[in-house]
Amino acid sequence: MWIIQSNFLDINQITPIVETLRANDIPFRDVGIIPFSDEFITPLDVSDTNLIPYGSTKLSKIAEQQKWSGLFFDRTTFRNDVWNWHRGDMLNSDAKFMTVREAINEFANAEPDSVWFIRPVEDLKHFSGTVTTAAEIARWMSSVDVGNFSFDENVEVAISTPKNILMEWRYFIVGGKIVTGSLYRVKGMRKIARENDPAVLAEAQDRAKDWLPHETCVMDMALTDDGLRVVEFNCLNSSGFYDHDIEKFVLSVSDYFYNKTLR
Repeated sequence: MWIIQSNFLDINQITPIVETLRANDIPFRDVGIIPFSDEFITPLDVSDTNLIPYGSTKLSKIAEQQKWSGLFFDRTTFRNDVWNWHRGDMLNSDAKFMTVREAINEFANAEPDSVWFIRPVEDLKHFSGTVTTAAEIARWMSSVDVGNFSFDENVEVAISTPKNILMEWRYFIVGGKIVTGSLYRVKGMRKIARENDPAVLAEAQDRAKDWLPHETCVMDMALTDDGLRVVEFNCLNSSGFYDHDIEKFVLSVSDYFYNKTLR
C-alpha cells in the first residue's frame, strides 16, 4: 500500500500519483501531517509495515521511525561523505566535512568575501544547499545558538568550492535502472523538459551502474566544464518531480516493491 501525503505539497505532483494508483487498482491511503509534529491528522490504521510513503521529508522520517519497508533509505549511505568515498565522479569531490561549530570557527577567520557551497552531509536535509560567502556562513551558522534553526552545532555540513554548471538533470532509479529523467536547469535558469534522448539516458544509466546509496533512489546529475558529474543522491520517497513520467515512476516502484518485499 502507498501512503500519500495530502497536505503541504504541490497538488500537481500528487494528483498524477493518485490517478495512476486508482487506474491500476493499487491500494493507497492519503494522510495529512500535523505541522511541527510526527503525528497524522487522522490516525493511520494499518495492520503491517509494508507501506510505500511519498511526501515530504517529514513523512519519510515518520516512515523511518515506524520501519515501513517501502522507505528506500539508509542513513549510513545517504551521506555526502560516503558518496565521495565510493565514487570518483561527484560534483563536490573537494568537499570538507565539519560540524556547524567547526564551520563557525573556520569561516570566521576566512576571507569574508570568498564564495563557497554549503549543504548538510546527510539527506533528509536540515537545510537546502546554497552558494554564499564565508562571512555569511559564519553569521548564519552562529545563529543556531539563538534558536533560529532546527539543528544544533553538532550537525555535519559539507563545504566546497562552487562549480560552473551548464545543465542539470534528475533521474529516478528503481532497482538500479533509470525509469524516468528530466532536465531541470540550464546555465542557472530553470528549464524543464522530459529527457528522452537515448544517448543521454544511456550515459546516465552507465553512471547508475556504479555504487549507489540504495538501488532505488534519485540521482541528480550536471554537465560541467569538467564533464558529467553526479550532484547528489536523494531519497526517492521524498523527491520532487520535474517533467518526469510519473505513471512510469509509480508502476516501476510498485512492481519493484512487490517483487522485492511481498512475493
